Formats: sequence, structure tokens, C-alpha cells
Amino acid sequence: MLRLPRRSLLLGASLFLSACLSPTLPLPPPDRPDVTSPDASGMARVRGTAVPQAEVIAWNRGNDLLAGQVSGADATYDFMIRADVGDIIELWYVKGTDQSSSVSVKVPDKTP
Repeated sequence: MLRLPRRSLLLGASLFLSACLSPTLPLPPPDRPDVTSPDASGMARVRGTAVPQAEVIAWNRGNDLLAGQVSGADATYDFMIRADVGDIIELWYVKGTDQSSSVSVKVPDKTP
């Protein structure tokens, strides 16, 4: 029978516990979304990719409105948000209890 010194057991246990307590890596930001210029009703389309089945959220800093959608199995999203030309749209996603960092896009005057 193999006998390990007590110090080795304590060291192994402390390494195991510290690994369990280490923070998880943050989620990467979503890809930069495509944002269209506002249509006749003042709505801009926001579309792109994040991760599959994540809550994608867009915040229009100009009018303080939120809009969003759960991304599909292919990680894509496509939704509308009220916006004016020049507004800044900040976009991020939430997966479970983790939140990604955000990306910002300016609402264009003309859609290319």
C-alpha cells in the first residue's frame, strides 16, 4: 500500500480547493453587429452573432431604450430598436449567469 506524506495530501487538497474557487473566464464580446439607419417609423435593425441560446441585449444610449432577443441555435439574432441617426447602440449578451463585455455601434445616416 502506498503511503503519502501528510504534507503532500494537504498540498493536493489546497490546490484542488483553490482551483474550485478561481474565477471563470469572462465571456467574449459579441461580434460587432450590423445596424441599419432608422426606417420611416424610427426603427433600426440590429443583427449579428453572439453565442447560441444567449440573451442578446441592445441599449440605445440616446433614448435609454432596451431591446433584445434570444439568439438561435446558430448564434444569430435579428431585432429592431427605436433609434435616431447618430445614436450609440451598446450591445452585449447574457448566457446563464455570465455576461459578456459590450460593443458599441453608431446608428448610421444611410445603410450601405
